[in-house]
Amino acid sequence: GLTRRTVAAAVRAGALLRITDAVVLLPGSDARAAEVLRGLPQPFTLSEARKALDTTRRVAVPLLEFLDARGLTERVDAQRRRCRTGERDEGGRESAPTL
Repeated sequence: GLTRRTVAAAVRAGALLRITDAVVLLPGSDARAAEVLRGLPQPFTLSEARKALDTTRRVAVPLLEFLDARGLTERVDAQRRRCRTGERDEGGRESAPTL
């Protein structure tokens, strides 16, 4: 029941996280989703992610694309993604991504 103007103001204020024009979540939902997805066997499918996040395909698809764009997940092939573990340190080890 929120208007576009109300949603825009809430996003600017940090009270909402805009994934797409049609999908708006609570702040921190992206980090929480990434944490849940790290608990899945890697790589995972959209269906597995949707079930683990207990959401619909309408929300899961843009959320996964958002996480891809943020570098928290990445596509492995046409059907699977995996969580990125972070950047490599001087010893070649991967560090946890910054959320």
